[in-house]
Amino acid sequence: MATSNKELISRTLANRMLMCIEECEAIQPIEKAEQEKQETGLLPDTNLFPYFLNPLFPCSKRAAFTLAEVLITLAVIGIVAALTLPGLIQNHNEKAWSTAKDLWEKKLTETVRRMNVDGVMTGHDTTEDFMNSFKNYMKVIKTCDNSDINKCYSPKIVQTGSDSEPIEVETSDLKTAENLGNDWETNTMSFVVADGTTAIFAYNPNCAYADPIEDTGSQVSCMAYMVDVNGKKGPNKVGDDIALKGQISLSNCDNPIGDMCYSTDFYPTAIDTCSDTTWDDNLTANSYCSTNYWAGAKKACSDMGMELPTRAQLAQLASELYVDSNGNAVEIAYDEDKSNLKVKDEYKDNPPITYAGGYQYWSNEETGVKGVYVRTFRDTYTLGDGIMYDYKYFGNTRAICVSN
Repeated sequence: MATSNKELISRTLANRMLMCIEECEAIQPIEKAEQEKQETGLLPDTNLFPYFLNPLFPCSKRAAFTLAEVLITLAVIGIVAALTLPGLIQNHNEKAWSTAKDLWEKKLTETVRRMNVDGVMTGHDTTEDFMNSFKNYMKVIKTCDNSDINKCYSPKIVQTGSDSEPIEVETSDLKTAENLGNDWETNTMSFVVADGTTAIFAYNPNCAYADPIEDTGSQVSCMAYMVDVNGKKGPNKVGDDIALKGQISLSNCDNPIGDMCYSTDFYPTAIDTCSDTTWDDNLTANSYCSTNYWAGAKKACSDMGMELPTRAQLAQLASELYVDSNGNAVEIAYDEDKSNLKVKDEYKDNPPITYAGGYQYWSNEETGVKGVYVRTFRDTYTLGDGIMYDYKYFGNTRAICVSN
């Protein structure tokens, strides 16, 4: 009986295989005809899975990718994406920046128009005074004076130089209207708008009145500015996210000496620091604070977009101005006296400091509440500020300002 069952199963499977072979032979011509029709366009390819759903059907057609093919395809897609995505992102950013800069121009023009209608566009002596009115018309959330520009604006920006090479600019150096390409005698300020836009700008105190009916915003010319439409985020580049009305200029230097820029020297005007501690928070509430000449020197330098030199910078200045008796270069330390010197020939006729009389020059470093380190310059020697110092209320000390 077991043998009969085995024979029956064998015959059944054999018959099934013969049927499948016959069926397969019958279907193949049909498949070939359909394929020819599809290739010639006579029959749409609607049957996506022909004859392969039955796993027992021996002539089934099965399609699949190997792992190697999948990996190669993914690699090609990755390469194409790497080549195309940066360009797409750059194009998107450029359009976004352009739109934001156009929007800024429209906002500023409208702000100026409204200020002109209200009669508050003119009559301001300083940029700071103008800002007090300006921020009532534009949503300014933070302002910074020219000593703290970077609290509102990016510390560094990039612009294209005359030879098309990128130039990195320290925005803390943009302290005056002259640094933005104008001869107005005003300082710059920086501010932040509610939408994240940041700007450095200067105001023209000679801004002329315009008819509020006929004028459509032409008084924008009363301002020089550098606006960054996406704040401190990169690339911080003029022409991309930064729009510049004016021209960055860092060449307003009276006396370029070495790698530093010095002003002409002067006697500062004393200011009262008894109650106003803006320029000195040490000399206050005593009998000397009403005539603080050192504070006056600090303010005068700040108004020029510069600052009082450090002790090291005063020593560096001395090293640049003098040679020894044999004409050799000298190196002078900040606390060092140096004698048997000669003033260099190029500084004899137009010296940046006054040698006659042995004047002392303020540094920006204090020796205490009342005292400040100084350096003395004479035509044949210089005295280090480690020995010489002066009191803030002495009016016979001169000042010179410095910047990079």
